[in-house]
Amino acid sequence: MLFVENKEVVLPGSLLTDNDNYKLGRGTFKEKGKIYSDITGLVYINSDTISVIPFKYTYKPQYGDLIIGRVTSSSYSSWSININSTYHGYLSTSELYDKNEQNINNIINVNDMLLLRVANVDEINRVKLTLRARGLGKFNQGIIVRVKQPTVHFLSEENAFITTMIQEYTYTDMIVAKNGLIWINGLKENVEMILKIIEKIEEQPFKHNLIKNVQNMIINP
Repeated sequence: MLFVENKEVVLPGSLLTDNDNYKLGRGTFKEKGKIYSDITGLVYINSDTISVIPFKYTYKPQYGDLIIGRVTSSSYSSWSININSTYHGYLSTSELYDKNEQNINNIINVNDMLLLRVANVDEINRVKLTLRARGLGKFNQGIIVRVKQPTVHFLSEENAFITTMIQEYTYTDMIVAKNGLIWINGLKENVEMILKIIEKIEEQPFKHNLIKNVQNMIINP
């Protein structure tokens, strides 16, 4: 059975469910067949998955996450990547190795912003990243803003259609990364409108009727 309701506030260790049909989502752990909250946050139940969305900014990498990272240094074998987390990210040079390339740094440089996926997280919290998927690579234009995890959740999971709607009405491109960074590219006035929408979500991401309010901002700027 469920011991909590959707969007209920819970503390670390709170019992969420003992129903084996539920899968572990973010911010949860399983012990003796029961699922508990691993953090302080808001319960989110989506079909057969139960998660807890943190109030404060925290990003814990998981396999397959789409993230945005900044190159901080390079070596012969890898680039160090800041992934907006306490975890250390790295990208192997073998990801882009080309025997015809004389200088690997001509491809990726320090301070470049990259769209990546998490390939693995090891036992000492090192995050192996990859560019080997369609659409991944270096950002050459647009802006990147940092947001809180509830905003990421609002725009990429619970109400992903809102992100699509924003792009269609403003003629912009937008990527919401799991690690609390959003890339936006478009005309200046449209980007400024999106920033106002994001600010509105940041203020009260769990507010009742927030979806309706955001839709009104998009349709009637």
